[in-house]
Amino acid sequence: MTVRIERVEVLCLQDPGASYNRFEGSYQNAVVVVHGDNGLCGIGESDTPPSVLRAIVEMPTYNSLAEGLGSILTGQELDDPRRLWDEMYRRTQWFGRHGAVLHAISALDIAIWDLFARSRGVPVHALLGGKRHDRLPVYATIYPLADTPDGITAQAEALRARGFRALKICVDPWWQDAPLVRLNLTHLRKVVGDACDLMLDVAQEFTRFDEIEGFLPLLEELDFKWIEAPFPLGSIADHARLRQKTRIPVGVGDLGFTTCREVTPFLDAGALDFVQPDVTMFGGLSEMTRLAAMLGPRRIVPHGYNSDITIAANLQFLSTRLEPELVEYSTSPALLRNRLAVGLAPVGEDGMIAVPDTPGLGVALNPEVVTCTRQVA
Repeated sequence: MTVRIERVEVLCLQDPGASYNRFEGSYQNAVVVVHGDNGLCGIGESDTPPSVLRAIVEMPTYNSLAEGLGSILTGQELDDPRRLWDEMYRRTQWFGRHGAVLHAISALDIAIWDLFARSRGVPVHALLGGKRHDRLPVYATIYPLADTPDGITAQAEALRARGFRALKICVDPWWQDAPLVRLNLTHLRKVVGDACDLMLDVAQEFTRFDEIEGFLPLLEELDFKWIEAPFPLGSIADHARLRQKTRIPVGVGDLGFTTCREVTPFLDAGALDFVQPDVTMFGGLSEMTRLAAMLGPRRIVPHGYNSDITIAANLQFLSTRLEPELVEYSTSPALLRNRLAVGLAPVGEDGMIAVPDTPGLGVALNPEVVTCTRQVA
């Protein structure tokens, strides 16, 4: 039976216990719900300002190349998510092609794949080429990291007790004090032991190579497994220089990449070791599959700092990859991060998480949380 998209709904959510920590986006969320005429729906989200996403979805038509995404999708046959992706991209190119429009397309694409798979009674991974892994390793992102040894001990030991065997920290303002950085990072390594992997997310806090250069010997000494987002994306030469000066792999793309087109210049310049796209900003699952085809065996380690919707989408994608890859797991205390979506298995004592096998993404919205966080337009 033919399924058509009946309507598109945008939920702008605000955590009532909101806080603000620079790159901490877990206190707001932009959720989309794509309703089919078969009574089912699919959900997606984007790590982007909710009001901006809503405007892009709900805007009236300006011309044939500048249409609201909701009107583009309404009435469409749910036959191929990639065809619908192309429709959204083509009919927004007047004001899109990069940035926030791709963020909105990403959220909708995830929801479309969810609805597409639910309508067929299968998990998304069955439609992405088939699952190769039942469980995948997880790493916890600590943000912000405490600036004292006692605080770091409390954070790290709590996560180790929950089963995490890999931790990622971020560059915080106290990195301006180089001796304090050595003290704290050395202490962190001592607390977690040599068997725990450590990674660093610079989050583009450095703008030039010389700002990170002095930390490289310490990061190598403490066996950090990667350096993520070291510079703004316009600084391709600095990325390439960093790769030449350290044996630590360099990951790029979590902050800013929207579509495969933005990956190519980094590949051409030898400016990255692996790619870290955010499925909710990069173009959704459709563009992730195109990236996988483009990169072949090269590592793809998706960024993921939203709710379990994002984690579920990453699990569906990564389960189809030849080699098992780390899944990012935000440890934000935000209500929207921890309770917006339900259905994922908990992280196991071995630091692994099960890939959902239920239809669609394998998660659903928690209506109580939606009710208490939804903002009226």
